[in-house]
Amino acid sequence: MLIAPGTNPTKFHLSEPYRKMLGKKEVKWNMPGISEFTFVRTYARRKDNGKIESWNECVIRVIEGMFSILKTYAKLNHITWDEARGQRLAREAAERMFCFKWLPPGRGLANMGADFIWEKGSAALNNCAFVSTKDMGNSEEDTVAPFRFLMDMSMLGLGVGFDTLGANKVAVQGYAEEKETFVVEDTREGWVDCMAITLKNGLYGGPRITPDVSKVRGPGEIIHGLGGIASGPEPLIMLCLAIEDLIDRRKGNTLSSVDITDIQNLNGKCVVSGNVRRTAEIGFSTEDDVAFANMKDWQQFPVETGNSAPLELKEIDEQAFTDYNTNIFNMSNGICKKIAEKYKDTRWAYKFGGWRWASNNSLLAHVGMDYKSKEDSIKVCGEPGLLWLDIARRFGRLKDPENNKDIRADGSNPCVEQTLESFEVCTLVENFPVHCDNYWDYQRTLKFSYLYAKTVTLMATHFQKTNSIVIRNRRIGCSLSGVTDTIGKVGRTNFMQEYANKGYEYITYIDRKYSQWLGVPESVKKTSNKPSGTVSLVAGVNGPGIHFGKLRTGYRLIRVAADSALIPILEKANYKVEPAVSNPRSTSVVYFPILTPDNIVVEADTGIWEKVKMAADMQYYWADNQVSCTVEFSQDEADRGEIARVLEAFDGQLKGISFLPKAEGNYAQMPYTSAPRDEVEKYLATLLPLDFTELTEEGENRDATKFCDGDACMVA
Repeated sequence: MLIAPGTNPTKFHLSEPYRKMLGKKEVKWNMPGISEFTFVRTYARRKDNGKIESWNECVIRVIEGMFSILKTYAKLNHITWDEARGQRLAREAAERMFCFKWLPPGRGLANMGADFIWEKGSAALNNCAFVSTKDMGNSEEDTVAPFRFLMDMSMLGLGVGFDTLGANKVAVQGYAEEKETFVVEDTREGWVDCMAITLKNGLYGGPRITPDVSKVRGPGEIIHGLGGIASGPEPLIMLCLAIEDLIDRRKGNTLSSVDITDIQNLNGKCVVSGNVRRTAEIGFSTEDDVAFANMKDWQQFPVETGNSAPLELKEIDEQAFTDYNTNIFNMSNGICKKIAEKYKDTRWAYKFGGWRWASNNSLLAHVGMDYKSKEDSIKVCGEPGLLWLDIARRFGRLKDPENNKDIRADGSNPCVEQTLESFEVCTLVENFPVHCDNYWDYQRTLKFSYLYAKTVTLMATHFQKTNSIVIRNRRIGCSLSGVTDTIGKVGRTNFMQEYANKGYEYITYIDRKYSQWLGVPESVKKTSNKPSGTVSLVAGVNGPGIHFGKLRTGYRLIRVAADSALIPILEKANYKVEPAVSNPRSTSVVYFPILTPDNIVVEADTGIWEKVKMAADMQYYWADNQVSCTVEFSQDEADRGEIARVLEAFDGQLKGISFLPKAEGNYAQMPYTSAPRDEVEKYLATLLPLDFTELTEEGENRDATKFCDGDACMVA
């Protein structure tokens, strides 16, 4: 059984004395400035009084939300609930979260405890999803379902993977002569319905759709459910126009793997433009699909084929959407014509701003394949990535015997740390062992991070097909982050044998214990390594996930809207803020100091072999799901053919991996800028505490952060 959307919860509340104590407790941020800034910018919610919540308040909201799910589930299923024990566990969970020993995923930081979850279901608490297109062509519903699922879940902030196994199964009939107006409701479902009917009618000969967006809220209005600010309807209009254009060009042909990817990428672009906090996609195809492998290289696809695409991004001209008024949007056909006219003479994938950047395109690999043949493409742009799906299906940790527990899996999420069935979702949670006093402190912390993830599996989403898989699998992903920080503290051998290996055995034990109490199956898989990124910045570790920190000493430069309410707060605390060279009128750049301790290995100290070895070791000792690893390589390493050699050397020891060329050379305002230690220390000494107590504008970054949970999974 799952808790259904619309269930009236049996709320859990921490005791009032404890709430007051925790509310006044001093927060010790582990990285000066950037940790608190990242939390406020990306995850803090607006309170009823209009102000933005503090870290203390966020912890209370998350823990009370987590234990409210547990308590409600227990009451609904007649499971013994001990309130006194619940209070003790909740207090310890809060203490360990408060000092950054564990954290929910970004989705949980933003949404756990919000009323929206009880009203709409648990989808927005999950990180990961996957959908296969293998059933396309069976029916109109089966054909459109993968596109519906990806757009819907993406609008809730999940990273979604998809495959192209439905290629050449559906003939494109094109639109009929007549036209119909479709009234778009001002909801997530309304946007998804509009996309779906536009696509279905084009594939199956239905009328051409004109979206009536008169009900859709305008740009700048508050989104109350997930938070953030509305974009207005223009991203949806662009999406529908682009789908129409694709259908018109492909009429009389079958929908190809490139077409499937284009439509999913268009959905992703619309979602990012529509002000979701973050979204990410990964597309999978077979290793012999040359068109798919080359679809980001515009030289491979002349414009006449209808499949041209730029290698570089071209941003949409925002002026196209500022010169309008309410009356134009009330007559949506007028704005559609205006946008179409503007882009009619540009290359096809440049239209509407381009979109093929929206997914990391990867191959379904097999052990013993010819890695040399993929090396040239990887050297240029880091793609394709590789997923060894057969190994992921047959094995948990590679230390353990083959068990075939995940034989139904079809693919993975965008950062490849979770194997997933089609229409499956999964939640992740992070542990930061570097902040624990010793192994036993870390092991105790694992209990609460595990319990958070398992708790999310007790709530239903709004997709019945998804719920049936969640009930069976109860898949979770307990992740370790700041791995290189912890190795610097306890040593590599100790970390692998104790923190990874022994920690996995402990999670297996407590999963058996809590699954029996809850009356649910043990999780099909339990552990992974997510790329982290912004969550690791909140926790204050140098190396996100298993990755190495970027700098020994220097600055992390973060871009912020020039009119953001955060800018005056940063300037008042003496942070260096300057106009962005690339866009000085609308974007500013903030300098945050980085001082990495000498005992921690950083990116500059490593090479491609050590990075892949780290992924293989974590796949062996810790992750029964996968290890998310993006290996940055130098031009010298690529020229020496080391990409193919390292893949051959570790063949059969990995489940997934991707590569990325290092950004070599210097240019203005690099995201990571080196500087001498004494200079950075001097700058740090000038900084004052940040004061966000009077901030009333929520999440400036909700529409600006276009990556999932890590820079390695960047969308734009």
